[in-house]
Amino acid sequence: RHPWLLLNMLIAFGAATVVGLFESTIDKLVVLAAFLPVMSGQCSNLGAQALAVTIRGMTLGELRGLPRWRVLAKEAWLGLVNGAVSGLIAGVVLYFVARSQSEVSPLWLAGTIFVALSVSCMLAGLAGAAIPMLLRRLGADPATASAIFLSTVTDITSMGLFLGLVALLMR
Repeated sequence: RHPWLLLNMLIAFGAATVVGLFESTIDKLVVLAAFLPVMSGQCSNLGAQALAVTIRGMTLGELRGLPRWRVLAKEAWLGLVNGAVSGLIAGVVLYFVARSQSEVSPLWLAGTIFVALSVSCMLAGLAGAAIPMLLRRLGADPATASAIFLSTVTDITSMGLFLGLVALLMR
């Protein structure tokens, strides 16, 4: 397990790099920093659920005979729907928290986190289903390695998309 953990630490720097790319955006709107764990946490947990369901299905043979695209589409759809609900809630909270900010309209920020969470959760569901299938095809143990790749994908996409959209708004 240790080599996988070392790989995890190495690729976690990818997420840190993404956040670092948006340092000036975060400096202008410090409230964004408070919502990064929300983005990461929601997407990581949603992806982990898709991952667990997929690995369980692979282990119990429940996916035999099912087209892979159907499993991927289902998890992506569930991610989008759950992400939209989470995004709506986070958007309402961000709206009220950001009313004192002057850089960007709180309504635009609320819309941004809604879109970012919806899309990021969709991608997390898709990745949660795709990663174990790909690892199995490559001969690696999906139970040991999937979470490492999933956390990297969810952290980079969720924080990158959110901060990227806000940076665009601030132009």
